Parts: sequence; structure tokens; C-alpha cells
Amino acid sequence: MIEDVQKLVAAVRVRSVNPRDPVDVRAHPDQWRCIGVGNSAAVFQPKDHPQIAIKVYADTHTHIASEEAAIYEQLGDSPYFPHFYERGDHFLVMEYKQGTNLYDCLLQGIHIPEQVIQDVDEAIAYARSRGLNPADIHLKNVLVHEGRGILVDVSDYRKHGACKRWEMLKAAYYDYYLDLYKPGLTVPSWVLETIRKWYKANEGNGDILRFGERIKRMLF
Repeated sequence: MIEDVQKLVAAVRVRSVNPRDPVDVRAHPDQWRCIGVGNSAAVFQPKDHPQIAIKVYADTHTHIASEEAAIYEQLGDSPYFPHFYERGDHFLVMEYKQGTNLYDCLLQGIHIPEQVIQDVDEAIAYARSRGLNPADIHLKNVLVHEGRGILVDVSDYRKHGACKRWEMLKAAYYDYYLDLYKPGLTVPSWVLETIRKWYKANEGNGDILRFGERIKRMLF
């Protein structure tokens, strides 16, 4: 499989414009569809092999491929994470996990069950039991499928220090979402993007809590 993927990866062009923003996909094979973008890579699903996902890193982030592959190997098999198959010079081949990420759930008004939050907590505990330090868990790397939670993108699981991002999201879920969600409630994309950019610019700053209060009042 790796030889076939290697040939098609050569047609992929992924560029990082700003390290705080998602990468720009300039080109990819017609037989692949882009199913997600992050700050260092884009993820593609081959139309003839929909059971796999191929994560291709921007030229400036190719070193992350080996780091993330090693993290997947350390995680081993778990229902909370995709199964890792192979690695190339600047790409990974993984199991495709079906689901809608939390970001799109908010955009589309899809309900987020409490079970998803509990599953993420269990996934974090499992990763820690394998000697890892889960970090940078955000709206776009938590998937919801049939009411259950799945984590994707483990590239930051060997970083040092405590990451409060998931704890803040979880607090927002219990403090606001459970009480205020109504069927069909959607959050505009510009609001979610404003929150994302503000968080990245002020990570670790206590003022982000006051910003969260302003967003809550604006929405609800």
C-alpha cells in the first residue's frame, strides 16, 4: 500500500501560510478527497479505499510525521483513536474514523451528548497510562459518531507541561452548553473563528475566561 500512496502523495501540495491558521491545500489527486485541515497538515480519504485516511504535512512541518507515528505506536490499539498503519517521509496512513467534529456540530446544530465528553476523558486517561501527555485537544480533533467520542491528531501528546484547553472546553460544555442548547441552535463560523484566533493569541492568559463570558452573552 505504501508504494501506491507514495506515488499519489507526490501530487499533493499543502502549504502553511501562518502557523496559527489551518494549512492551505493547493492540489491533491482527483481520486482523493480532503476531509480535514489542521495547522500542520491536511487529511485525505482515497475514494477507492474509504477505510483509510492519509495525513500529509506541509513542507515546513514534515518532521512531525515521524513524531506523530511514534506516538500512535506508543498508544497501541484503542477504540478512542484511529489505528495507525504506515508512515512515509511526510505522511501517515491511518484508519479512517467516521464522525462529525465538535466544531462542525456547533456550526450545524448537531447535539453533542455528554457521553462524548466522558469518552474524551477516558481517552486522555488511557493515553496518560501509556506514558503520554495529551495536549491541544480542541473542537476539530474530537469526533462524534453514533453518540460516542473519538480523538484524532495526537501530534502534541509528548509535549511537556499542562494543557488546559480540553478542561476549558469541558467547563464550557457543563456550564453553558447543557443548559442553553436547544434543537437547531447553531453557532456562526465567524464566532468560532474569533474564539480560536483569540485563544491562540492569548493561551495561558487568564483574560481568556472573561472573553468566554463575553461570547456567552453575545450568543445567549
